Amino acid sequence: MRQRNSFVLGVVLAAAGVIGLATGCGGAARTADDAGVSTSTAVNPQALRFKEYSYTPQQTPEALAAADYIKVTAVGTVEGFREGVTYLTEPGDTPYPRVYMVVRVDRAFKGAADPGVLADGRLFVEFDRGPINARDGRTPLNSMDVFEREVPRGTRVALFLTDAPTISDRVVDPQLAPRVRTLVPHPQGLVFEDRSRGRLVPGLIVPEELPRPWRALSSLDELTARMAGVRK
Repeated sequence: MRQRNSFVLGVVLAAAGVIGLATGCGGAARTADDAGVSTSTAVNPQALRFKEYSYTPQQTPEALAAADYIKVTAVGTVEGFREGVTYLTEPGDTPYPRVYMVVRVDRAFKGAADPGVLADGRLFVEFDRGPINARDGRTPLNSMDVFEREVPRGTRVALFLTDAPTISDRVVDPQLAPRVRTLVPHPQGLVFEDRSRGRLVPGLIVPEELPRPWRALSSLDELTARMAGVRK
């Protein structure tokens, strides 16, 4: 069974029948100008929402930012996605592929000055790549183009990040791992700006799961101002 983040009490795969970015390493982050990738500014992060989380919601951005398990808070711009390493877990060498979102930091608050967090002003945000093709038990169903299309390059994002989970010491293609510390978002801690619709879009959960004070936020600038009040 796939390992859980420290703040997540349980994870349920959304689809039945399936199992369950860094300077100087791997390929460059893909951009919206790559062939086959949409240049739309609409944000629809369905590929990031394939899990269900059990956690205690934080009623305000300030409360989430102040939580001990949140190591870094920042606001930045998505530069693209990068294919990540694949961990192998028991039973049967179950693959656990990762994907990294490269974010150029525009404003950093809590923890961003810690050693090994930023690479050339960029954060590398780690995600589970999603369900595996049941036919071969190894191939991710989501291509990299899916992530690029659903979260276009240039999208602004607010981040409330914690330490990436320890999954396994058995790694496929270790050269794909960033040479800096990767972090993962709290379920409430990934909020995109959808400029095409003038709204904020949570990345890991549906909007209705956010507490009411979060849903009352009118813009990413308003969320940024709330985040700026918590730096330690």
